[in-house]
This record gives sequence, C-alpha cells and structure tokens, in this order.
Amino acid sequence: MEKSSDLVEARALALRLAHEADVLKGENIRILAVGEFLYLTDYFVLITTQSNRQTKAMAESIQLAAKELTGSKGKVEGAATSSWMLCDFDSVIVHILTQEARDFYDMDDLWADAEEISADPAA
Repeated sequence: MEKSSDLVEARALALRLAHEADVLKGENIRILAVGEFLYLTDYFVLITTQSNRQTKAMAESIQLAAKELTGSKGKVEGAATSSWMLCDFDSVIVHILTQEARDFYDMDDLWADAEEISADPAA
C-alpha cells in the first residue's frame, strides 16, 4: 500500500504534468486516480493532441517537466510518429493521444469508475 506522502507526491506530479499539457495546448486533459484498480501506478493523465507531431512534442515537454520536479525523465513508449505515446513515471502514467486514437481506445470509458482529480491545484 502506498504511503500517504507518496500519494501526495504522485498527485503533485500528475497536477504539474497536466498543467504542462495545458500550457502546450493539450485538449481534454483529465487526471484519473487509478491506484484503486491498478497496482502499477496511482494516476493516469489523459491528453488529446491534434497531430502525431504535437503528440511527440508533448511527450518531450512532459518528460522535461517531470525531470524538473523529480530528477527523472521516466520512460516513453511509442514511436515518434505514433498517434499514442505513453510517458511512465511510475506513480503517474501520461497517455498522449490524437483525437482519433483517444476515440478508438476509449480510455475515458475504460476507466470511467476511476475518480477524476481536478487539474486545478487549489482544488
């Protein structure tokens, strides 16, 4: 079971990465608390982009933001030309998808039972 301080750090990272995505014009940004359903992570951040190129650029910026906060750039899955890239920071996994990929994989419905966390840090 995650310690409370670890969950606070994971939440802060998820919020920071969601903010970075917003600054970079990501759309339909959602933070989902999936720790109750998965043993491998605490939060998913879902981000929609307009193109494969924006997906790649978003992944690179997300990695840099995570490195500033945690000292680690994490791991990235997906080719530079992919419509879906995954950035894995252990306690937070960021899914960056074009609208077509997001519609196809339908992660919003797949994780509909997960609590959505407000991207507003004051919430």
